[in-house]
Amino acid sequence: MRPNARHRSVVATRPMVRRRRRRRALVALGITTALVAGTGYGAWQYIEQNEYLLDERCEVALPEQVQRLSPSQAHNAAMISVSAVDRELPPQAAVHAVGISLQESELTVRQATNERDSRVLFARGARDWSQGASAQVAEASIDGFYDMLEERWAAEDADAEEEQNEDTEQGSAWTPELSLDEAAEALDRPHNPSFYPQHTDRARAFALPLAGQQPVVMSCTLPQLDAPEADPQGLTEELVALMPNALGVSFTEAPEGQDDDEEFEPEPVLDGVVDLSGEGSTAQMVIHVPERSGDYDYLWMVAHWAVAAAYDYGVQSVAAGPYEWNRDSGIWERQETVSDDAVVIGFSRD
Repeated sequence: MRPNARHRSVVATRPMVRRRRRRRALVALGITTALVAGTGYGAWQYIEQNEYLLDERCEVALPEQVQRLSPSQAHNAAMISVSAVDRELPPQAAVHAVGISLQESELTVRQATNERDSRVLFARGARDWSQGASAQVAEASIDGFYDMLEERWAAEDADAEEEQNEDTEQGSAWTPELSLDEAAEALDRPHNPSFYPQHTDRARAFALPLAGQQPVVMSCTLPQLDAPEADPQGLTEELVALMPNALGVSFTEAPEGQDDDEEFEPEPVLDGVVDLSGEGSTAQMVIHVPERSGDYDYLWMVAHWAVAAAYDYGVQSVAAGPYEWNRDSGIWERQETVSDDAVVIGFSRD
C-alpha cells in the first residue's frame, strides 16, 4: 500500500538550502540598511533640530548674573570698545559708549555704511524714547560719538576745563568717574532717570572684556550649519580699520613728486602684525600684539573682538594665552599651546 503523500518526508537539497540562506541574507541586509538609514536620518534630524533650537548668543557670566547680547549686538559692542582703546581713552569711555548705544539704537546699525568704524550706532533724541515724535534726532557714528566725548573730556587744569565749557554751548565736561546717567547728560542726551541707568550692568559686562580689561570672560554660542564662508580678508580689513594705533599698523606713503591733487590710497603694512597663511576655510591668521599698555591688555582685546566678529566672518577658533574658543563648543577651554604674544584665528571646520 502506497504511503500517504502527506506523510512523505521532505529532503532538503543543497540548492534549496542555498536559496534559503540567500533569502535570509537579503532580508537581514534590507533590515540593516533600513536601520542604518534611519539612524543616519535621525542623527541628521537631531543635529538640524538642535541647530534650529540653538539659542545663538554672546554672553558674559558674572557672579551675580549672566549678561547676554545677540551676536550682531556683540560685534557692534566690540567695534565700539576697540575704538576707545585705539583712541587711548579710559576703559570707562567704552562702557559709557556701549550703554548709550544700547539705549539709542539697541546696539544695531541705524544706517548702512561700508565703513565698519563709521557705523551709525548712536541717535541722540531718537523718537522711540525721547519726549515727543517731533524731537530732533542727531545720529552719530562711532567716530562721531568719540569726537564729542573727547571734546567734553574735562581737563585736569580747572582753567582749561572752564574754557572748554565755554566753548560748548550745551552739555558739561565728561570724566571717566561719571555714572552712565551723568555721562549721557554731559553728552547732551535728554535726561530721564529711566533711560540710561538700566543699561549700566550690561554695558559694563561687555565693554570691559572687549576693551581688554578681563581675560576669558566673553564667549559666543553660534550656529554651524549656516555659518558664513570664511572671510579672513574681511576680518583683516576690519582689524586695520578699528585698531591700527593699538597694534602699530603703519601705512605706505605717497611717492615723492606726486601731485597733491592726485588721489593716493595708503595701504596698510602688516608685516610683523598679521601673518596670514592658507585661503578660505584653510586660512589661519596670527595677530601679533604689543605688550600690555596701561589699562589695556591687547591680547584679550583682540581675542574677544575676534570671537565677537566670528558670526560675520566664519571664524571657527580663537586661541589666546592658554585658552582656545571653538565655534563647536562655544566656550573657552584650556590648551597645551600657550600664545602670550599673539592671537591665533582659525577658519577650518575640522
